[in-house]
Amino acid sequence: MKKLVHNHVFALIAWIVITVVAIVALPNVNQLTREHSAINLPKSDQSQVASALQNDHWGHHQNNTYQVVTLFNNGDRAMTKKDKQNVQKTIDHLEKHSGKYGIKAVTGPNDNAATRKQLISKDKTTEIAQLNVSKDHGTLRYINRQLSSAAKTNGVKTYITGADILNDDFSGAVQEGIKKTETISVIFIFVVLLLVFRSPITPLISLLNVGIAFITSFSIVTNLVKHANFPFSNFTQVFMVIVLFGIGTDYNILMYNRFKENLGQGMDKWEAAREAQHNAGRTILYSGSSILIGFTSLALAKFSVYQSAVGVAVGVAVLLVLLLTLNPFFMATLGKKMFWPDKKFTGESTSKLWNKMAQSSVLHPIITLVVVFAILLPVGLSYHNHLNYDDADEISNTVPSKKGLLVVEDHFSKGTAEPTEPTTVYIKSKHRLDNEQDLMLIDRVTNQLNKSNGVKTVASVTQPAGSKVDELYVNNQLKQITGQLGTAQSSISQLSSGMQSQASAAAAQAAMSGASPAQLQAQQQSGMQMMQGVSRMSDGLSQGGDYLTGLQNSTAAKDFYIPNNQLHNREFQAAIDNYLSADKKTAKITIVLDSNPSGTRATREIPQITNLVRYSLKGTALRHATVVVGGQSSKITDTKSVAGGDFMRTAAIMVIGISLALILITRSLLQPVYILGTLVSAYMAALSLTHLMTRAFLGRPMLTWNTPFFSFITLLALGVDYSIFLVMRYRNIDQTKYLPTERIVRAAKEIGTVVISAAIILSGTFAALIPSGIPTLIEVAMTVICGLIILVIVIPLVVPSTIHLTYPIKSSFRDDEGNRKKQLD
Repeated sequence: MKKLVHNHVFALIAWIVITVVAIVALPNVNQLTREHSAINLPKSDQSQVASALQNDHWGHHQNNTYQVVTLFNNGDRAMTKKDKQNVQKTIDHLEKHSGKYGIKAVTGPNDNAATRKQLISKDKTTEIAQLNVSKDHGTLRYINRQLSSAAKTNGVKTYITGADILNDDFSGAVQEGIKKTETISVIFIFVVLLLVFRSPITPLISLLNVGIAFITSFSIVTNLVKHANFPFSNFTQVFMVIVLFGIGTDYNILMYNRFKENLGQGMDKWEAAREAQHNAGRTILYSGSSILIGFTSLALAKFSVYQSAVGVAVGVAVLLVLLLTLNPFFMATLGKKMFWPDKKFTGESTSKLWNKMAQSSVLHPIITLVVVFAILLPVGLSYHNHLNYDDADEISNTVPSKKGLLVVEDHFSKGTAEPTEPTTVYIKSKHRLDNEQDLMLIDRVTNQLNKSNGVKTVASVTQPAGSKVDELYVNNQLKQITGQLGTAQSSISQLSSGMQSQASAAAAQAAMSGASPAQLQAQQQSGMQMMQGVSRMSDGLSQGGDYLTGLQNSTAAKDFYIPNNQLHNREFQAAIDNYLSADKKTAKITIVLDSNPSGTRATREIPQITNLVRYSLKGTALRHATVVVGGQSSKITDTKSVAGGDFMRTAAIMVIGISLALILITRSLLQPVYILGTLVSAYMAALSLTHLMTRAFLGRPMLTWNTPFFSFITLLALGVDYSIFLVMRYRNIDQTKYLPTERIVRAAKEIGTVVISAAIILSGTFAALIPSGIPTLIEVAMTVICGLIILVIVIPLVVPSTIHLTYPIKSSFRDDEGNRKKQLD
């Protein structure tokens, strides 16, 4: 029994049970990732209010549905009549068998004049059908596969795309990337540990420990996601893999080196394991706690993507418990056999590089700090925070849904690159809008939007096909009236001439018949009165015609006016049904931008559009109406605002949390400032270098919008480890024998090789993200690797310098400098 306790066998049994339960309880990860990968913005944001209005008032076919785009393309050649017929047959087939495919609504290119303009490309090569598919029909992967088969059409290429399909394909790409990353990471870590310990057993034990920690913590996180709505995103799993395998291996190196050194000093395996657990375990606990605090602080973030990194904190907590409970079992059970076939038990060799750098920095601390930060800060500050918010760029161009999106971009306006989420203005009033006055206001807004920079076309209830309906404007109505007046005036002139001829003939006839002079005079007077009346009528019509012609050519005649009979005709009612809500109190205006809706230019124009509409309605009957803009560009604008603000807030919380941990670990108020200043400077420089490399080697002018955040939290949390390694070794050196400056140089010499080995392993682990093909993961990997290289160079310069500046006075208990130098050597 005593031997079982000594060998920590009960810890092994406990972890076997925990691992089995974790594996059995693990949910379907692929499905879970796809279901929880959407970005959630605050409900009060403009794009979310707009989305709610869309779903409430136009969503009778859209609630609980996926928006799917079916694309038909004939390359660069216009579709033939036969091609068009085949496309229509396919669309008819989808409508006829809507139940089979879970389709709730179909909008085809030939439904009406508006769809013909919006869903058929100008070059006649491409047609689009928009589908609303029930979420209850199946997973997006199943829907994509089923519709891809059903949409196949003779003579043309077909693609299934849309925001939901693209997001699902991105989730799938991340999952495939994770598999590559896991495989590469395991192989790389095994090879490096094999070189470090010269034993195949040590790497296997280390990987087994970290693997158990990962599977256990990931099962906990995914079950929390499934049952308790725990924050989760496409990146949660991949960062749990990278961080746990990276720091887990680093911590194992630290503990195994200490254990190996203890065995070399003659301790038996139980004592050596206990001492390693106590001393190296304390460093691991301190280092891991700072990472735990850093990632746990992300729970205070408001943005869902940032919150999702909290899963890493769960992983770190499980890892720390496992390393400090299961590692002792292997050490106490195997002893020296753990390092077979190596027979040298001297621990880690000292680092000449870190020793020289530390010695130089304590001799010239101020010069060292000035040089270090004079190099890092200009490099870091050279980066301008221009980020790419187009998530479609995360997907390879070889993926069918991405190919479809590229076809849309090639053959339609850039502004219609996402046909399921057009930029849409919503005007919500407290009264009905299907009246002449409010329709005129909506038309005025439509015209003003049409003249705005960055806007290509605008469609609304008064301009449903994206262009003015001539019959509904005063000048065209006046044109018809003045034309009718001209006809009437011409008829009156003819009537006047006829009356004159008739009067002359009547007078001649009366004279021949012997009528009296009085009768002739009366007859002439009557004829003249009639002629004067016709003349006045003609003058009146002429004056009225001149007035109407002037009015027709005036600015006032350019206004929208719909007569009552037009308001209720069938054609206009179709526009009302499409652009006004069922209760007629909300109107929508759809906008096609002349630039990529996911691009920087388009997102800058959203606030301008919102302000233009609100200003246009000021002082009118719609002055109190709610005005919001929805769609892809609006969503990206809100994402940019929320992500940017929350990054700064979350970063501040994380820095404060790690600072408090460092104050407890270093027992100093100044050291945490120096360490965090170094980490932040290294991050800024690494991000700038990554931007230069992605532009030069990957042809990407901007970093993805997730890169700065994930790079910051990862580099800050992991980079602080190495400073803690150095500080803890510094604290463990006998302060009664050495001055602070001497202790830090000695600590750098002793821990340097461990830190360099750990940085190589962590860099290699992150490098395993590069083959994933996901831009965000590639860029984060590059930033972290650059940051780790910078830290390995900077830490032995900055920390010793700041130690020397913090403790400049020599201790009185030790005067023999020569002896101290000998001991240092």
